[in-house]
Formats: sequence, structure tokens, C-alpha cells
Amino acid sequence: MKTTLTATYRTLQAQVSRSSAKLQQYQETAASGIKLNKPSDDPSVVASVINAQSQIRSGETFQNTIASASSQLGILDSTMDQLENLMVQAKELVVAAGNGSLGEGDISAYAQQMAMLKEEAFTLANTQVDGKYLFSGYAVNTPPFPDTTDPTLYAGDDNHKELQIGPGQKVVTNLTGSELFQGQGGGINILSLLSDLEQDLGSMNTKQALARLDDLDTSADQVRNSRSKMGITAVRVDEAEIRMKDFTDNMAAKLSDYRDADLIEAYTNLAQQEQALQAALSVTAKISDLSILDYL
Repeated sequence: MKTTLTATYRTLQAQVSRSSAKLQQYQETAASGIKLNKPSDDPSVVASVINAQSQIRSGETFQNTIASASSQLGILDSTMDQLENLMVQAKELVVAAGNGSLGEGDISAYAQQMAMLKEEAFTLANTQVDGKYLFSGYAVNTPPFPDTTDPTLYAGDDNHKELQIGPGQKVVTNLTGSELFQGQGGGINILSLLSDLEQDLGSMNTKQALARLDDLDTSADQVRNSRSKMGITAVRVDEAEIRMKDFTDNMAAKLSDYRDADLIEAYTNLAQQEQALQAALSVTAKISDLSILDYL
């Protein structure tokens, strides 16, 4: 009888221990809202959880890169918009100055306005974002056009910046000063054109200024074409942002399915396990109180 009681008691102790461990697990689940607090809680889904977490981190990294690309493209588009408007203003000045009825004082005033447009163009060409020059290629710490008296001098490089916006997807997020402002590859040097127009009007040579109207139109088209090209890139970035957000949200939902607890179920399990533990403790207490006298 002694051996039987000892074995029974040990069995009950083991049951109480298991029940206590299960109760602690349900308490952790109910308190944290997470059913997978450690790998042993559900070994079958551990690999899936790790994969989902890795995919989410990757998606968030791409989202940060996409946000950076979108910001740079937005600033670039805004700068080109200002440059395009500037070219329209320059054309209006030339046409107005070419009016044969104007006196030298009026033409001189237009020359001063053209000088201001030229200075504004140099300011746009030396745009900085977070202390880095937008149109210097990789040479972001070097002003691309350091000398406003020499529009042919370009101090940046001709490298394009690429950002990865998804697996195997890269986009160029910049234009160099040489291609946008100096017309590298057969275009118009906008800065030189504005300098020449300033000199034409300053010397009252309105005929020569009017002869440059076609160049002004070509320059404006040059800016529009560059803006259109980068606009297509911006659309790609926007689409990539939507896809990556959807992907990350889907992976987060999967992770939640694997890891997050159903709180109603968690509290129900907790209540049932508390009752089971109390029952086991009650039985164990009764067994502990037995003696030989109970069998006489």
C-alpha cells in the first residue's frame, strides 16, 4: 500500500507541475496577447514566424529607401518647375525688350531683370538638400557651378545616383548639372544663354536678343523633357511604394496569425486551466492526508 500511495502521489505531483506550467503559459498569453512567447510554445510555426519577420524587415527597409527616392524626386521636380517658369519669364522679357518703341532706359531695366533671372538660375543650379548639392552627381559636397561669371564651368561629376526600390528594381533619382543646365549631349547651355541675353540687353542689342528666342524655346523644352523623364521615374516609385506597403501589411497579417492570440480563447483557456489546477491540488492534498489508520 505504501508503494502504491507513493507512486500515486508522485503522479499527482507531476500532474500539478504540468498544470502549473500550462497555467503560466496561458497567463503569459493573456497578459501579452501573444501566443508564441518562446519557440517551445509551438515549434511547428517557428520557421514561418522567423520568415515573416525577415520579410517585414526587408519590406520596411525598401519602404525607407522608397521614401528617400520619392523625397529627392519631389525636390528635383520642384526645382525644374521653377527653372521652366524662369525660361518662360526670360522669353517674355526678350519679347518685351524687342518692342521697337522702347527707349534705352526701358531696355536697361529689362537687362537688369534678365541679370536677376540669370542669378536665380545659378541659385537653382546650386540647390542644396540637407547640405548636399542636388546637381553635383556624386560630388555632393562641391557646388556644381561655383562661378556665376563663367557658365561653362561645371565642378560636379556626371554620375547618377541609384536607389533600390524593390528586389531587382533600381531607379535614378538625380540629374547632373551638366545635362540639365549645360545641355550635355547636344542641348543648350541655359546658364550661358541667360548670360548672353543679359549682355545683349545691356548693350541695347535687342535684335541679337530676339535672335535667341528659338534657343529659349529649345531650353524650355530641354527642361520639360528632363522633367517628364524624371516624372516617369516618380510614378514607378509611387507604384513601388504601394506594392511594398501591401506586401509588408500582408506579411504583418500572416505574422499576427502565427503569433498573436485570440484573447477570448486565451482567457477561456486560462479559466479552465485554473480550475484544472485547483482540482489537481485538491486531490493531491487528500492523498497527502491518508494514513494507515484510514485502512483499519
